[in-house]
Amino acid sequence: MKPPLRNLSSSRQWRRFVILPTAFCLLLTTLSGCESVQRKFTRKPKGLRVAPTPVINFQDYTQAMTPLDRYRKHYLMFDYWNGEFMDGLRAKPLNAKRVKLASTESLNELTMLQSLVAEDLGAQFAPLIESRARINRQVQTSHLSELTAGAAWRELDAQSRAIRRDLFWRKVEDRLKPAQAPNTDETPAAQEPPAATPSTP
Repeated sequence: MKPPLRNLSSSRQWRRFVILPTAFCLLLTTLSGCESVQRKFTRKPKGLRVAPTPVINFQDYTQAMTPLDRYRKHYLMFDYWNGEFMDGLRAKPLNAKRVKLASTESLNELTMLQSLVAEDLGAQFAPLIESRARINRQVQTSHLSELTAGAAWRELDAQSRAIRRDLFWRKVEDRLKPAQAPNTDETPAAQEPPAATPSTP
């Protein structure tokens, strides 16, 4: 007796939807270990993207600055570092790293200001720089207590008022060193070789 046609069609569908996907999965598992197949189905970048190198052209504008511009620039930098120094001395807790940096930078800027003025005005900077250098040595080599920090702050406060009163950039405009002319030394012209002397027979 032959089986019904409905049972045959259902068994074929079972094979199609169960056996075939299983065989396909086994095939993929086998091929996934193959290196050539992995290379084939692995997406590759189109090319190595190299980050562009920025081209930075630094221009020196200091040659175009007037003596007053240069003094004003360093005066403002001194005023900033001096304020940082004094604020650092009054901070609680005291940040030694901040105080040391501000002390060094303010001393450097004050020394730079002295180099930009005429000799007669530069003499007024000498005691200020000497006093600040002494404070800077104390800051750099020893631990500042609240007592020593307070004494240094009072001395710097008196200095700052004197600098604003006598050495403000508007008040020293006519006592600055003139601008140095740029170095325009031309290379000497190439010398012509000496004329050849006729040889005597």
